[in-house]
Amino acid sequence: MVRYRELTGSISRSITEIGWRRLASWGSGAVLLLLVALYAGQAVFFNTQGPVRLVVYAFSTQEEVLTQSIFPAFEKAWEAETGQDLIIEGVFGPSGTLAGQINLGAPADVALLSNEQHVNWLKIGRQVRQETQPIVVSTTPMVIVTRPNNPMGIAAFSDLARPNLNLLHADPHTSGAGDWAVLAEYGNALMESGDRAAARAQLEAIWQNVRLLSPSARTTLTLFELGAGDALVTYEQDARLALARGVPLEIVLPPRTIVAYHVVVILDANVTPAERRVAQAFISYLVSDAGQETLARYQLRPANLESNAFPPLTAPFSVDELGGWSRAYHELVEDVWETGIEPSLRLESAPQPLDSRGD
Repeated sequence: MVRYRELTGSISRSITEIGWRRLASWGSGAVLLLLVALYAGQAVFFNTQGPVRLVVYAFSTQEEVLTQSIFPAFEKAWEAETGQDLIIEGVFGPSGTLAGQINLGAPADVALLSNEQHVNWLKIGRQVRQETQPIVVSTTPMVIVTRPNNPMGIAAFSDLARPNLNLLHADPHTSGAGDWAVLAEYGNALMESGDRAAARAQLEAIWQNVRLLSPSARTTLTLFELGAGDALVTYEQDARLALARGVPLEIVLPPRTIVAYHVVVILDANVTPAERRVAQAFISYLVSDAGQETLARYQLRPANLESNAFPPLTAPFSVDELGGWSRAYHELVEDVWETGIEPSLRLESAPQPLDSRGD
């Protein structure tokens, strides 16, 4: 019988507010001890003829599509093809934080990450072979989320630099969405003008309006739902999912925006031969017609961007036009944002959840 275990406890949530490079040794030790204890218990319970396990780490906005659809469907397909039970253990959080956990020893077999830079970190940590090319699973453009009827009249990234706006933002230290948003806010102006100074000026002006930082795309949108801020930049996927579940918001698709490419890799440092077989099959399922159709139902565009189910993109651009992830991350996130913008942020305290809104 197929079984499923989801590892999204309080320890995983407690470390989402800091980047992987800043994790304290006691925190990582607690996580590793918990996982080791879990695996030891399972080793006693399952004999060598028991089910195969697959540990999948995935960034937070993928939790619904994986746990509700992809995992159960793949488990069923695997059992039908092999006759072997499969246990999938899912761990969800900010992409950068997950990469940090894996580099510190978390036993992931597969990592579904929001951008290729976090795979680069795994290569530095020798969790993934240097020659490994991550596989693009899905895409989603970066959009602007505003209040219903767009009362501030926001139509493009440049409008986010106007005075008297209160913006929310995912933290580039931990969140892939935070990184993608920085690239969108800078690259939009660069693609239009070709002027790097003008692009940096727009990025800096936008961040003068940022009042709240949150560790992930999902938590940033939750703060917006609780009443914080006038607007935020996030994945089209997460915004459309929120709209579908009744969150009052409006989605602005800027004429010129970056497209986020989400990638998956096998963790060579952790995976056993038996796990590699199922890991490869899992990735093949993600990029299959069935997998892509499922991802589309959860508002993700296909890897090749060809779909009539989504609003057309007027002038999309990619990270390659900014020099690729290694260059863009170093120049924009590390040099411009961390050095020039982050020290001067004027942040406010996040609102507390209201009893009338649940949780």
